[in-house]
Amino acid sequence: DPYIKISLSKKVIEDRDHYVPNTLNPIFGRMYELSCFLPQEKDLKISVYDYDTMTRDEKVGETIIDLENRFLSRYGSHCGIPQQYWISGVNTWRDQLKPTQLLQNVARFKGYAPPVLSENGRKINYGGQDYTLEEAEANKILHQHLGPSEERLALHILRTQGLVPEHVETRTLYSTFQPNISQGKLQMWVDVFPKSLGPPGPPFNITPRKAKKYILRVIVWNTKDVLLDEKSITGEEMSDIYVKGWMPGNEENKQKTDVHYRSLDGEGNFNWRFVFPFDYLPAEQLCLVSKKEHFWSLDKTEFRIPPKLIIQIWDNDKFSLDDYLGK
Repeated sequence: DPYIKISLSKKVIEDRDHYVPNTLNPIFGRMYELSCFLPQEKDLKISVYDYDTMTRDEKVGETIIDLENRFLSRYGSHCGIPQQYWISGVNTWRDQLKPTQLLQNVARFKGYAPPVLSENGRKINYGGQDYTLEEAEANKILHQHLGPSEERLALHILRTQGLVPEHVETRTLYSTFQPNISQGKLQMWVDVFPKSLGPPGPPFNITPRKAKKYILRVIVWNTKDVLLDEKSITGEEMSDIYVKGWMPGNEENKQKTDVHYRSLDGEGNFNWRFVFPFDYLPAEQLCLVSKKEHFWSLDKTEFRIPPKLIIQIWDNDKFSLDDYLGK
């Protein structure tokens, strides 16, 4: 039942209320914001704990990030460089400085002359080389959320300067009891923004997607050419046909039709309707099933299952187990 605990000097965020029950691969989808002074408060500790109701929570592992090292890095690791410059939408630019300002800082650090922009902003001379927007955006799909041309071109140049790109980093969790053995992996990223430059852009929303509720209606009209599994008193081959259906993961909601007795040619008439409610994640194309694994479980466990419908045909028997005919 993992949850996140963050420590930065004397500041502690213990996100115990948002533990993820019964899983070894939790998706937290949480963003935390803290203020600090560098270099006095430079060590960011991110820990994963196991939630326990009756006993003390147990630490799974932790990872420590040196914020001063990131902030002072010449590779711009305090905030990764995105692929495109967006001024609206979900990928809105987060850094406090625009790409043209960042490019001026990089030029100053490398000892180059300041970048020279053309009047229309579609050409920049940087480091003695000319860059044009046409070349930078050749064979690319342009979106309505993109910003001014000079910022897009400056970003294109920045991505060739060896700066840290926008990415999700994977960090190994270690325990103090077994310091050389990995306790799992944590996927995350950290942005460091100096307050002297003003507020940063809006954070990226990583809240896990919510499943949408659907209802599947299945009409069983009739059957045809079903295997004749029994013999009547008169010796005729026959079957007492019924149809059963369910969605994997929701076996407790199995449904079946009434019985078409004494079918002599494999035909059964039903005009029966099954109704299966289910939760679906369109982006992942998976069904979300939440249920308790055991009767003593306190929390429900979430399962992601491919969306399937199983339909079976059975032969009804009065004094023995029903015979399976096909699916």
